[in-house]
Amino acid sequence: MKPIHFFKACIVGSALLSQTVFANEGSVTVTNSSYPNWFALEAQMEAINEATISAQTSGRVQSIEVDVNDYVNQGDLIIQLRNKQQKASVNQAKAGLSRAQAANTDAQSQLKRATPLFEQGSVSQGQYDSIKANAKAAAAQVKAAKAILDQAQEQLSYTEIRAPYAGIVKNRLVEVGETVNPGTPLMTGLSLNELRAVAHLPQRFIADVTAQSPIKVQHGDVSLDGKKVTIFPFADSNSHSFKIRVDVNTQGAKLFPGMWVKLMVPMGETQAIRVPLSSIIRQGEVSYVYVQTETGYTLRQVRLGNEHQMDTSKQVDVLAGLKDGETIAQDAYAVMAAEEI
Repeated sequence: MKPIHFFKACIVGSALLSQTVFANEGSVTVTNSSYPNWFALEAQMEAINEATISAQTSGRVQSIEVDVNDYVNQGDLIIQLRNKQQKASVNQAKAGLSRAQAANTDAQSQLKRATPLFEQGSVSQGQYDSIKANAKAAAAQVKAAKAILDQAQEQLSYTEIRAPYAGIVKNRLVEVGETVNPGTPLMTGLSLNELRAVAHLPQRFIADVTAQSPIKVQHGDVSLDGKKVTIFPFADSNSHSFKIRVDVNTQGAKLFPGMWVKLMVPMGETQAIRVPLSSIIRQGEVSYVYVQTETGYTLRQVRLGNEHQMDTSKQVDVLAGLKDGETIAQDAYAVMAAEEI
């Protein structure tokens, strides 16, 4: 292994006296490039699927299968209403359908027997028309009876309140034994699978943002790409800002409804020298980088700007102290920790 020579810097106050380092650490060449200019908005996460389930039929609450904070799958039974009356209606409708089907069978048989007799002249036109009309009426009665049965079965299904989607129970609004009517709120739930960030965009920026803008949602070190951007086509009468919603895929991001996040909105481009955060050495309020020269690495003071969370690492803008094309150490503290062998 090639020897590494290291001469530690002597710093008095904030003044750097001297330092030269010979090392084989990884390096990176800095460039003055164009980057998106992001404007940060305070946004709040909310569930895309959040609803209050209401009763669709009358009845008494017989059982409540889940409680607040319970997780349910789509289609799970959450509330059971007493269904004796609805079951009776279904049985009655089934009996009515059976009568209608029997009458229709008899009417169709009469029409089948009367048709050849009418062609032979044994049955008059009036008699045949009457038999034909009775057959049509019987067939219509079967359809009506089926519709009544479908309606009765639908009312019976309303006594079993099921989860419309997978999620958690937020509020329970009824108790066992209460009588409910159509429209009575029963339970509120939300899904954590799909969330969106909601913010208010100042009026001066509305012309620069469209539904195709690559807006990001940032929370700590997590940056998520927006899947769908919705901009309300009217401004708030008090704040004169426009409401904006950004759907994101939050699986594994540990984001929940009600949390505050940053909505990063692109506003054109800016020129900047951006370096990895690992290449920076901080001593108090002063920052340094190791710049590669013909004789090795030399410590140089730089002035920093904003930090940026990239896909795999953090980067920081260098406002002064570096020029386009210079090479710096990628891991500054590894260089500092090198010792003469």
